Amino acid sequence: MNAKTEMMDRQPEINTQRHVYQVDALSANNNIPAEATRRPAAKKPHKKKRTCADYVKKTIPSIDWLFLNYRWSKDFAEDTMAGIAVAVLNIPQGMAYSILGNVEPTVGLYMAVFPVLVYSLLGTSRHISLGVLSVLCLMTGKVVTTYATDGAEDDPTLGYSAIQVATAVTMVAGLVQLVMYVFRLGLLCTVLSETLVSGFTASVAVIVLTSQLKELLGVDVARRHGMMQVPNTFYDFADRFHTINWATTAVSITTVTILLVYNKYLKERINSRLCMPLPIELIVTVFATVLFQVTTIAQDYNMVQMGEIKAGLPAFEVPPVKLFSAVFVDACVIALVAYSITMSLALLVSEKLKYPLDTNQELLAQGLGNVVGSFFSCLPSGASPSRSASQQTVGGKTQMASIVSAAIIVVVLLWIGVVFEPLPRCVLSSIIVVALKGLLMQVLNFPEIWRKSKTDGTVWIVTYLTVIILDIDSGLLIGVVVSLLFVFVKGVLNEVHVLGRLPNTDLYVRLDLYGDAVEIPDVKIVRYAGSLNVINRYMFKRKLIEVTRDDDATVTVTVVDGKNPTGGRRPAQCVVVDMAALQYADAAGAKMLSESIESLVSDGFNVYLAAVPDSSLEFIRGSNGVKAVRFFPTVHDAVVYHQCSSKKIQDSMYDTQPSKTPNGL
Repeated sequence: MNAKTEMMDRQPEINTQRHVYQVDALSANNNIPAEATRRPAAKKPHKKKRTCADYVKKTIPSIDWLFLNYRWSKDFAEDTMAGIAVAVLNIPQGMAYSILGNVEPTVGLYMAVFPVLVYSLLGTSRHISLGVLSVLCLMTGKVVTTYATDGAEDDPTLGYSAIQVATAVTMVAGLVQLVMYVFRLGLLCTVLSETLVSGFTASVAVIVLTSQLKELLGVDVARRHGMMQVPNTFYDFADRFHTINWATTAVSITTVTILLVYNKYLKERINSRLCMPLPIELIVTVFATVLFQVTTIAQDYNMVQMGEIKAGLPAFEVPPVKLFSAVFVDACVIALVAYSITMSLALLVSEKLKYPLDTNQELLAQGLGNVVGSFFSCLPSGASPSRSASQQTVGGKTQMASIVSAAIIVVVLLWIGVVFEPLPRCVLSSIIVVALKGLLMQVLNFPEIWRKSKTDGTVWIVTYLTVIILDIDSGLLIGVVVSLLFVFVKGVLNEVHVLGRLPNTDLYVRLDLYGDAVEIPDVKIVRYAGSLNVINRYMFKRKLIEVTRDDDATVTVTVVDGKNPTGGRRPAQCVVVDMAALQYADAAGAKMLSESIESLVSDGFNVYLAAVPDSSLEFIRGSNGVKAVRFFPTVHDAVVYHQCSSKKIQDSMYDTQPSKTPNGL
């Protein structure tokens, strides 16, 4: 058994023989023509010319899946169940997140209808649920607070109402997304990396939690905005803690406890026995509404209730155009954040279920959804992780689930919404806080992020802290700048390592990583990794000189005569530069390479360049300083060539090899 295991673990040995090649000889032997006479690259297969109908189907994907190929007998029942599940989540979440946007609670329900219907017809994701999103509502709420005027709803001459400011933001955000669609900027969302988005959403969750303390505890404080919002809010609460409403606090604690206990201990057990998830948030909302409808607890203890809720659908109203310039910057940030978060969720689901997405088509769907929604009192919309997960896990197959959900919300708006008027606002704030648990707990992932990558860890913590300490917009901007700065720095950094040869192989590896590797007699092998450009050219020259002239460029040699091994050090006569990891080289970088080679040649070194990428080979060879340098396809070819042409043959483990040499020796 041990012998069998030993044979299985033993690596197979392959010995091949071939000539030692230089790049020119390799090209000549394989009939590679000169660059001027090369055949053009093969053309892509001719695509069938698209008709007008093809473009219409691509622009309106629902024509294909809904009107032509929808399987009513198989999918409609599951889509209906998923739509019901999403609708019962939309009711409490829509009213709750409207509080973050400083608008009426019914606005969140409007957002579950108009943008959703537009996206279901134009979107390419089958499972995401558009509508209210805490991050977007909070960002919009900040703009509303800045530009809205109290009393403007009753007297338009006073200024702009909260809903007018909110719809102006929604319109501009939608137009920005449509412009991105026209210019095919769907990949722009990659500016916000997953690490940056994680730190951003975790910090925004802290701001949302802080903003809800007033509703949760009933403390009489003004809502803070702008820089130092979180620290100032905690200071205000400490200063005004004596105004706490204990009845409101008790209801909040009870609601939060019920939701947390259910989610942790009962959710999986109960949902596994049901055909759809139990809508615990809606059940709590309905129960609290009935309780405070039949009792006078809210009035007796001065608890803040929802108040008047308008029945029916919103009227068509054009957002105030004069506000567009004032909210433009904020709306651009909101548009980018909304698209990035929504696309991240859509890509996650599509990769899991193996169907394609069109990133630019998503811009059209989301942008037009926001534009249409702005005419019907909607805030900027985004995909909700909880609702999207519910739509997918219940069994939803297509966006028909969203259409069913929107239809149910219309019924709620027309006839049922007014029954929630007695509901205390602290119940909705409790729902928000519990929904934020996952985002708040992301801070616990920071040690793991830092351990895996110091760069990602720095981006995460900088974004997290700057958003909390400064402001949402400023923190996000700083996070993006830091992230792009790291990308830029990594793009100009380069590495130079000395290589050695693994005994009895033609493998050349880093000496600092492989203890068995040894340097070749008379040869200094250097690997260069990175780009070679105007920014890092002097760094390249300095590092190359350091490794080639370290200790007078001597190499350790172990000479074996078959009986007695002896050690010694001798000056290196040859420098082989392995450039397989070269990313690209510009004119300034190629010039510095030429100067470095000239300097080494003047010091008595033979310089060989090995494994230069094809994309940079002709460019580098055109430099004056490298015309006399020999180019080799591999490091091994360069080493063997030097050994064969060397006048002093060393009696060592690296015996002189003929021009036809085994690769494995």
